[in-house]
Amino acid sequence: MPSHRPVQIGRYSRLFLLLLSEANLVLGALFYLYPGLVIVYWPWPVKDLAVRFLGAIFLAIAFGCWSALRAKIWQRAKILVFVGGTFFGLTSIVSIIQGLSSGSGFEIWAWTGYFLAATLGCIAVLKEHGWYRKPQDLLGENPPWNFARIFFRIQTVLVGIFGAMMLLLPDLAQSQFWPWLVATPTLQTFAALFLATCLATGWASIQTDVGRIKVLLPLDAIFPSLALLAVGIHWNAISSQSPSPLVTGVWVSLYSFVAAGSTYLFFSNRKRT
Repeated sequence: MPSHRPVQIGRYSRLFLLLLSEANLVLGALFYLYPGLVIVYWPWPVKDLAVRFLGAIFLAIAFGCWSALRAKIWQRAKILVFVGGTFFGLTSIVSIIQGLSSGSGFEIWAWTGYFLAATLGCIAVLKEHGWYRKPQDLLGENPPWNFARIFFRIQTVLVGIFGAMMLLLPDLAQSQFWPWLVATPTLQTFAALFLATCLATGWASIQTDVGRIKVLLPLDAIFPSLALLAVGIHWNAISSQSPSPLVTGVWVSLYSFVAAGSTYLFFSNRKRT
């Protein structure tokens, strides 16, 4: 007899998400707290601020995995698996191109293997559960959450435009609107997160089920918050390398907007559920 309950995340999928979260938690903590110790293990040249940004990405992914596990219902958690697969997939491509073009050693292929394994794991989870809803997956709808809808649509446009330029036109992005000097593959790795976030926030902006919206909020709040803290720690690098004070102001405003908006939504959603 078919179940009338919404499809839950399967046992093996939960195990994968748990392992992925723990791996990213360890990587994120090391990269963010001890950037000087891990620089030599990254496959292309980076400095402390970029390492902390990478750490913020890993920690945000860890929180995203936990949020998916906590949601339990697949139709609420699936967007986070899609975000993870998109980020790791794009980063795999960046890493492979860098490895083939620079003739790098073991480190870059070890990292590429990790990115590919994470990508394939996310794809396997998506394939196991499917993207489209089944009859029992029809969840209750809530009144339109107008603030969330407007916030996510603004964020989608901003991170989509910047992410596309950072990925496809990294030299232009570096010279015109990125606030400190980074290597091209580093900028493209950041772009991978921007574009994955763009897909997620665009999806969230059309949802009526609050559960589908709030599952994204921990990831959406953690990365910009930690990125702002990293910028504060390394303000000297920003002030000396930024193309202009306007560029710095735009980026600080963007990160502050996302961090504050996501945090506000996270705490205000309790009144709606």
